[in-house]
Amino acid sequence: MVVKNIFESKVIDRIVVFTLFFILFWFIIKYLPADMKLHIDAIVRVNNGQESYSPHFLFFFIVNFLSFFSNNISLMIFVTAVVLALASLGKYLITDRMISDVGLGIQEKYKATVIKMISFALLFCFAIPDVYSFFVLKMMYLGRTPSMVWHNSTIITVFPFAILLFWKQLRIFDNNYEKLFHKDIMIVSLLVIINILIKPSFVFVYIPVTALFILKHFDIRNYKDFLIKIFPIVLGAIVILIQFISIYYNTSESLKVDNNSIAIGTPFEFIRNFIPSWYIPFAFIFSFAFPIIVASLYKEILKYLPFVYSVYLAIFGILVSAFFIEDGSRKFHGNFTWQNIVCAYMVFLSTVLFLVSKHSEKRDFSRKMFIVWGVLLLHFLSGVLYLFKMYFTGSYI
Repeated sequence: MVVKNIFESKVIDRIVVFTLFFILFWFIIKYLPADMKLHIDAIVRVNNGQESYSPHFLFFFIVNFLSFFSNNISLMIFVTAVVLALASLGKYLITDRMISDVGLGIQEKYKATVIKMISFALLFCFAIPDVYSFFVLKMMYLGRTPSMVWHNSTIITVFPFAILLFWKQLRIFDNNYEKLFHKDIMIVSLLVIINILIKPSFVFVYIPVTALFILKHFDIRNYKDFLIKIFPIVLGAIVILIQFISIYYNTSESLKVDNNSIAIGTPFEFIRNFIPSWYIPFAFIFSFAFPIIVASLYKEILKYLPFVYSVYLAIFGILVSAFFIEDGSRKFHGNFTWQNIVCAYMVFLSTVLFLVSKHSEKRDFSRKMFIVWGVLLLHFLSGVLYLFKMYFTGSYI
């Protein structure tokens, strides 16, 4: 009854999500090894004049600004936890809105509660552990493709803006929104810039995949429409090129990276540093069990645009991480894998959108529907288990 009351409220659920995530992030920053501490140290070095902001500076600047540009570590930990909790709340609210838009057929009495509970569960979904990974490798994260991570502040912060970009781009694909077309183009362009300035990883895959979808419907007789649609992609490519030059070719001390460069590695070179080659297919299966099972039971999802778009994004993201790697001191930092976390969430979200729309249309209470929602529940429980693992082992791997 308490859980139902929480998710029926239009305010309490937001307070609960923010408070819960603030406590979790504050604890992780304070007591567990995570990238957040490194990011706070980077802000301190900026304030001490030891280095400049990185080209993807937005998260660092926001935390620094809200900390009054001081080097008070306790204050910076508090502010970082607030920023990450707000980003997670934004992720929850956007997810809730997207699912609500397709869940119109659900009985009004249960609609808000069910959708909010699903939106909340998606925040914790994680790759399902198996006997080999959990007891032999003793890892739940490295080598997997979860749809959520808890240790990297920039990917957590970029999440709501990446989801918005995904949502608004789908709206542009939809010809029913021609009246808002130019407004949407400006919004998408702004979201592309914000994504890049926080963490450009998702835009790495957004640009080529979205360009492919737009080119697929290219009509020379309507070239103006094409030029307008392609504008955010061109803008994003230009900004990323500037970032690339700043990081890898700028010779100033503040931006020079320890002999790092981008290289083409052997297939899945980064992943194979943590898991054996034979286990890689299983790692992907347990990471994407929910959408895989839904696609096998409901073939019509393969024609559902949000799912198709998200799958293309995920596939391209995996290919990037499989073949591109950094040389130098950051070779095994996994900086070409972050897009996979965001894309995995998009795949899970679009799968949920399909299931909710299908349930709304036909009130489907079949055994298949119980199976797929059961698998989603398993992903959610895996995410809860992962938090406990982090707590008891003191490691996020």
